[in-house]
Amino acid sequence: MKTLLASLRPIATALFLSLCGGLFFKLLHVPLPWMLGPMFTVGAAGISDVRVKAIRGGRQAGQLVIGCALGLYFTADVTRHILNYGAYILAAALVAILIGALGGLLLKRLSGITAVTAFFASVPGGAAEMAVLAERAGARFDQVALAHSVRVLMAVSIIPISVTLTGASGNDLYAPTATLMSTPGLIGLTLMAIATAYVFMKARIPNAWLLGPLTVSLLTTVRSHDMSAIPPLLTVLAQLLIGCSLGSRFKPSLRSESRRLMLGIAASATFTVCVSVLMGLAIAWLTGETAPTMVLATSPGGLSEMCITAKILKLGVPLVTSFQVARLAIVVTCSLPVWRLLQAVQGRIHSGKSS
Repeated sequence: MKTLLASLRPIATALFLSLCGGLFFKLLHVPLPWMLGPMFTVGAAGISDVRVKAIRGGRQAGQLVIGCALGLYFTADVTRHILNYGAYILAAALVAILIGALGGLLLKRLSGITAVTAFFASVPGGAAEMAVLAERAGARFDQVALAHSVRVLMAVSIIPISVTLTGASGNDLYAPTATLMSTPGLIGLTLMAIATAYVFMKARIPNAWLLGPLTVSLLTTVRSHDMSAIPPLLTVLAQLLIGCSLGSRFKPSLRSESRRLMLGIAASATFTVCVSVLMGLAIAWLTGETAPTMVLATSPGGLSEMCITAKILKLGVPLVTSFQVARLAIVVTCSLPVWRLLQAVQGRIHSGKSS
């Protein structure tokens, strides 16, 4: 009994800190409070050598919910925008990886962390997704998670406020097709999402528990089969589980390197945000779309935060959603192969010099 209680105590501590962190960040109106709050509070505890542990499978469960929720935005309108702007969406996603690679060089130089950690810490994908890919490539999970959280916090704080201050507004109004929660539909969607995630996992597709559910939800939404909306409470719980999982990977060793690391992260995040804004302005000039819409579309911030900002200001929400979701999918899918390609090229260059 004592052994069981001892093993459950770190989990209970992490969940309690996650709830407190989420509520505190919510009161402070911090973007993505239910993911960033748990991550920072649990991470701070871990750095302080407090025993914390995430629920086993919690991150995967959270990704499943988020994947289903994201797929609901792929209506017929969004699909048409993807087809019409496919080249720009693809180019923006690929350039995002290039921006991340350059930001990684800056981060490595300023912080002294390894090249693999700097690369995955700077490529603007989702915090949870990039941290998992980084761990597979041999990078420091905690440093990657910290870097992405700082980048997201900067992007979703600075860009929406800046766009709002410009007085930009439009007349687009957008929402997911499924607005009502259906218990049978939700159960059916969940079962299909789990089955697809399992297939993706067996096929060794990265982040199967996000991309599998996203694929199922996307296909059903495109075909106008509205199975169910995702309850807001479930989305909050998913973010909390993901944030708790990320925070539980923070180690006391970060205390000795946090100052130099934070300087590098801040510089890399600033570089990524600024270049992404310039890319958005360039695409707006080429396509004739409004600049605020494209800035939101290419922003390296959170998908939900950028789409919410676009909805409030009525600035081309389907287009913003298309760019953000496509970038997430492409960055998550391509980052690891790109890193391996860079390593292979670097190895050949060194071999050529030595011979």
